This record gives sequence, structure tokens and C-alpha cells, in this order.
Amino acid sequence: MRIAATFLTGAVVAAMMAGCQPAADPAPATPVEPTAEEMGQDDPEAVFTPAPVGPPRKYDAMSKTAMSLTPGVLTLTPTPQKSVNLPEGAVFQFGNGYILDTTTMPGGAVQGTPLFDFTPVFVAADGQKVKPDEIAMYSVDDEIVPPGSANGGFCDKTSFLATYSKATASTEEITIAAFNGDQWPPAAAAALCGTFTYSRALTP
Repeated sequence: MRIAATFLTGAVVAAMMAGCQPAADPAPATPVEPTAEEMGQDDPEAVFTPAPVGPPRKYDAMSKTAMSLTPGVLTLTPTPQKSVNLPEGAVFQFGNGYILDTTTMPGGAVQGTPLFDFTPVFVAADGQKVKPDEIAMYSVDDEIVPPGSANGGFCDKTSFLATYSKATASTEEITIAAFNGDQWPPAAAAALCGTFTYSRALTP
């Protein structure tokens, strides 16, 4: 009887100890992959309708550099967004067949450290310093240089354009500053290839 009681007591203690053991860790949950939208990508199923853009504007070459390198008429055509994550653009098509297909760089004139100094590049209508937020910036996506064109284009390879417009009661002038290089702001002042001014009459 004593042996049986001892065995029974040991069995009870073992069962109690088994009940006190910590529970096994649960299996780790399967990680949830972020959606394309959360990763900043376009939803391939979404229908993207770009906002409408304005009509083309035509300008005549005005400055000596413009008349020399791009004689004739400049047709500046705004282009819609290519995707929801890209801004609008513009095509600069010149009378000699030179074409620059661009994408706008919102706030580009105030990007980077140090800021590029546009003071010697553009002159405001009132003779004062041009404000950076009045300058429109473009990155060049494609450049078509026709055979035999003077200087081969604005730069050996045009990468960025900065434009400044000023108007009177009867005319509007646009000055284009062309830059080469693969970064903005440019690493050296020599990245500025030149400035080119065009003009158009404003109809009342």
C-alpha cells in the first residue's frame, strides 16, 4: 500500500508540474507585403487621366544668341503628366528643327545646396533681382539636334533648362538658360551654356 501511495503521489506531482510548463511560442505570422500604392508605385489597374494643359505658344527669336543658334519661331507646347507620379512637361520646338522634350521641375530653382545664383542670368522687367519662384525649371528627357544646326544645340548635351518670362502690355519675352551636366544645381558655373531670348505679341 505504501508503494502504491508513493507512486500515485509522484504521478500527481508530475501532472501538476506538466501543467505549469510555459506554453509553446505561437508560429510567427506571415508578414504582410506593402501594396504598390504604399511603395509609391502606380496601381496598374487604376485609370489615370492627366489634367488638361494649355495651348502651344509661339515666339520669335529675339536675342543674338537665339537668332544665331535657333533662327525662326519657337513653339512651346505644354505636355500632360505621363503618370500620376510625374509632373507636366513641355516641348520646345525651334524653327530649325531643334527639339527639346522636357519634364517640369517644380521648385527646382530653390533646390540644392548651395542654391544656383540666377542674378547674372535673368533680369527682371523692373531691373530688380529675379525671385527664384518666378523661374521655371525643366529637365531634358530627349534632345533632337538636326544635322548641320549651329553649335549642335544649346549645349554639347543639354540637361536642364531654366526659363524666366516678363510681359508688357503688348509683348511677352521668355529667356531660356541652358545647362549641361547630370546634376542640379550644377557643380560648376561652366555648366551654363548660354541664354536665349524669344518674344511674342500679346493680343488684347
